[in-house]
Amino acid sequence: MNKASSCLITYAERIMLTQTKSYATLKDHAKRLGDIKLADLIYDAARARQLVFASDDLEVDIARQHIDMAALEALLGLAEDANIAEKRDAMFAGEAINKSENRPVVHAALRSPETRASTRYQKMMTFAEHTRKAGAYDDIINIGIGGSDLGPAMVAMALAPFASGARVHYVSNVDPSHLHDVLAGCAAPRSLVIVTSKTFTTAETMRNASLAKSWLEAGGGDSNKQMAAVTAAANKAADWGIDPAQIFDFEAGVGGRYSLWSAVGLPVMLAIGADQFATFLQGGASMDVHFKTAPLAENIPVLLGLLRVWNRNFLGYATHGIMPYDQRLARVPAWAQQLEMESNGKSVSRDGDALDYATAPVIWGEAGTGCQHSFFQALHQGRDIVPLDIIFPRHPVGLHLADAWPDNSWQDSHQVLVVNALAQAEALALGRENTEQPHKSFAGGRPSTVMSWDQTTPFALGRLLALYEHVTIVSGFLWDVNSFDQWGVELGKEMATSFEAHLKAGTIPDGMSPTAANLLARLAAQE
Repeated sequence: MNKASSCLITYAERIMLTQTKSYATLKDHAKRLGDIKLADLIYDAARARQLVFASDDLEVDIARQHIDMAALEALLGLAEDANIAEKRDAMFAGEAINKSENRPVVHAALRSPETRASTRYQKMMTFAEHTRKAGAYDDIINIGIGGSDLGPAMVAMALAPFASGARVHYVSNVDPSHLHDVLAGCAAPRSLVIVTSKTFTTAETMRNASLAKSWLEAGGGDSNKQMAAVTAAANKAADWGIDPAQIFDFEAGVGGRYSLWSAVGLPVMLAIGADQFATFLQGGASMDVHFKTAPLAENIPVLLGLLRVWNRNFLGYATHGIMPYDQRLARVPAWAQQLEMESNGKSVSRDGDALDYATAPVIWGEAGTGCQHSFFQALHQGRDIVPLDIIFPRHPVGLHLADAWPDNSWQDSHQVLVVNALAQAEALALGRENTEQPHKSFAGGRPSTVMSWDQTTPFALGRLLALYEHVTIVSGFLWDVNSFDQWGVELGKEMATSFEAHLKAGTIPDGMSPTAANLLARLAAQE
């Protein structure tokens, strides 16, 4: 039997979390560790040495997680029980592991050298470089929503020091004020509009696209020349009126939240250039290699995926915070929120059976150090325990104004930032008892993972984002859910379409609740 068919058979096996051999053992470890303070674990030097992992300059420190080596060994046993390696290999082999849509999962392949040599990629690269060199545009407006907005907008913000040329804006909300306020600062003859929609039917995106097209034409622009499309439905984009020469397609098997590596990254390439975008892809590919080749006990995505399940299902922590101590990474929590919660927010297995355990934690977060003066009060002294990822570059990048200062004041500020990140991780874990002043007492025992790297370059960012993708995929494998479909977004969209039609007709749809019907009637009366 060849390896590919072996993977397929293994992947088809139904292995739910509570049915694994390791489940009961891990429950026992969780109960045992409940009697051991995290502060007592942290000072074990031998344990600490075994809980720091690296991939190039990326360092991942899980020593502040509430585990010991026995519990970690049991978690690795869970990975074996769930056939994580086989499922990973099936994904990279191109098997149709997205079962509900009968599709392979191909986003990692978009980071490969082979893809960068493809006709599809070369067309996008030629357009981006020509557009950058021509200098015909002052503003580029990307219209999309969900993965067609969160990913590229986050990357553009993170890589701002590497951007040059036209300003790039991102519009997602159907609220007309979002598009209006962007267009108000742009000149129609000097603007390029990119419509990014996988299906080219996304209601919010297409409504905004129509408004932008009208704005271009009314303002003296040429919508035939000044609009481009990014889609997996090229024919629909052409029928809508986009010049086929400016339609950049990608495969339908690329899920929206995994799509920033595809033509969805076009606005990023326009901002930072093709060479830097290729470096970004190379960073993602480097994490793919690590994920595919590192032993499970040293495999960073596998370890972090196991910890995601450990904290959610065995320690009972319902939320997970991502705190980037890098202002340019401020949108990473929002991107990671969609990645995890749209992928793993499921209550049935990939075979459609009801799960008897929770899956995706609520992902949230904010950039440091501002978060310390906001919700960290609750993280330190509230009743709920929230595991955190505290992430930061060890050195700054792109502080061009620092060249005008003879001292190290700009670099000193970055050191203060990093010190704050480390101090919060330590304070959350260790706490400080104060029996005389209980309001100043800190219980500690709050787990975190500290991730750091040299500088936030395109390579480092690509590596970090690919890591988070693989963590989501590993935890989805462990929960036995399909991390690559998102049927949960459909019902509300269907109702909205129906309500809109009834609003225009002045009627009330069957089955609508009394308060909703009352509000819809009042809205209709205002038309």
